[in-house]
Amino acid sequence: METAPRLVFVSPDEISPCPYQTRIVYKRRDMEALTDSIKENGILQPLPATKTAKGYQLISGHRRLYAAKVLGLLEVPLIIMEKTAEEIAVLCAVENIHREELNFFEQAQAIKLLIDQLGLTQEQAGQRLSLSQSAVANKLRVLSIDEDLQREIIKENLTERHARAICRLPKEKQPKAVEYIVKHGLNVSGTDRYIEKLLKPQNKKNKPLVYIKDMRIFENTITRAVKVMKSAGFEASFEEKVTETQLEYRIVIPLKRAEKEPSA
Repeated sequence: METAPRLVFVSPDEISPCPYQTRIVYKRRDMEALTDSIKENGILQPLPATKTAKGYQLISGHRRLYAAKVLGLLEVPLIIMEKTAEEIAVLCAVENIHREELNFFEQAQAIKLLIDQLGLTQEQAGQRLSLSQSAVANKLRVLSIDEDLQREIIKENLTERHARAICRLPKEKQPKAVEYIVKHGLNVSGTDRYIEKLLKPQNKKNKPLVYIKDMRIFENTITRAVKVMKSAGFEASFEEKVTETQLEYRIVIPLKRAEKEPSA
């Protein structure tokens, strides 16, 4: 039988972070506002936690705990809940994917952590998070981008859909693509078109290769051409020279027709 949650006040030093919590980049302005609020009003909402052999383990509320430590608070309110490791992992993942201060890379990392820790398939993770398998797959896809480029994408305020489009490119082409997208201010539709263009095979206009089995075809063509010129009154001629690597043809065409000798 599950025990009802109970409220306790404990020192921040007795509280450890949730192992299923993803890395968080705290925005300075948001943290300052939260710290000022707690300084003025205290922590109005108790932090969910579980009791452990070494103290207490936070389920959520890491920003409030951080602010409490910055302010030097001697104790913070905890609401103690009896949850299994799987239940805690799911609660953390659900909270993380809906938290505004987490970017979409961190939200995807929360889902990946849930899958890795509990050995779930994407479909099973989706069931626990009330997401479709395709939605889970789409969120996880952005993690294929290198972390340095992830930070650049967040810095430039690109969206999750931008990132998913960028994922379609080979890794070596992704940085240049981000640079182009930012430079030209491409929206999602423009980015999709740009990526499609990069992925489209380039139709190189290769010159057709002509394979001639018998080079005498060329000689016959030249011979016929010279005969036509001669029949038109031009005393054209050609010479053929054969070397080790090539055939050389020298054609001589007079500028004037040959004068006919008067008949006797």
